[in-house]
Amino acid sequence: MSKKLLIVILFLLISIVGNIYFVTNSPKVKSPSTDLGSLTNHYPYLSKRVLAEIPNDYLINFLELRKALRLQTEEYKNTFAFYFEYLPTGSSIGVHEKAEFPAASLLKVPVVMAYYHQKERLKQEGDSTVKIRSDQIDNTFGTLWKKGPGATVSLDEMARLAIIESDNTAARVLTDNIDIKDFEAIYEGLDIELKEGDAGVILTAKNYSSILKALFFSSVITREHSQHILEMMTRTIFNDKLPAGVPGDVKVAHKIGVLGENLFMDCGIVYPVRRQYMLCMISATDEDVARERMVRMSKTTYDFVSTK
Repeated sequence: MSKKLLIVILFLLISIVGNIYFVTNSPKVKSPSTDLGSLTNHYPYLSKRVLAEIPNDYLINFLELRKALRLQTEEYKNTFAFYFEYLPTGSSIGVHEKAEFPAASLLKVPVVMAYYHQKERLKQEGDSTVKIRSDQIDNTFGTLWKKGPGATVSLDEMARLAIIESDNTAARVLTDNIDIKDFEAIYEGLDIELKEGDAGVILTAKNYSSILKALFFSSVITREHSQHILEMMTRTIFNDKLPAGVPGDVKVAHKIGVLGENLFMDCGIVYPVRRQYMLCMISATDEDVARERMVRMSKTTYDFVSTK
């Protein structure tokens, strides 16, 4: 055996021994399944698909629910719109789901999304304070207006009030402090064709689902901010419609909308374990009738999804 060949063999042996030592003595990397538990706990309101692939209940057959909902809503005619989507599979049910209505306060969700998009774009980690201007005062919804012009408020708090209390003054202050490019970035990431009507932006029960899914799948802003907005939506103070149809221990991330005395909306994501679904309901009636309809439809939907 030549000296040169002997050196090559010794080098290979040293490399093999070194690799074995490295593999057996290097720190163990946690498996995806181990990390998934902590990720799920950290992001409970996001789709588990954005964290890792985990088992879901892939229900496909919604024929029974479809018949029940259409039968129950038949008497409502065109004064009621309903859109349901089962998030693990994308199966959906609609009743007048493409009927157009003024978006009203439902638009506060993409406003808050645009605010956090701006913070991400500018790499702002802290909060900012501004003074309320007289032209931002709106006493039709919320209580912030009572502070009056000149009051100093934080923009993070304006986002919170716009979601949790649907405060109009907070939404106006926040809107005036967001760059147009951030609004454009949000709407470019949504499957919505914006239309303007006499009462403002027009939406349908179906296309509002694009806003909810953008948060659920964390597709236009970060996981942290998507999670934060959905978590705030679970703490809204208006829980007598969509959430009233599900058990109290089931989380519902939702946003209400009100226009005058004859248009009420409630759209959100319901979180039964592994069976999350979206529900958006719009009732062109007085509030008592809207409440009765929405609670009934919400309960019918939950009872089906949770027991199949």
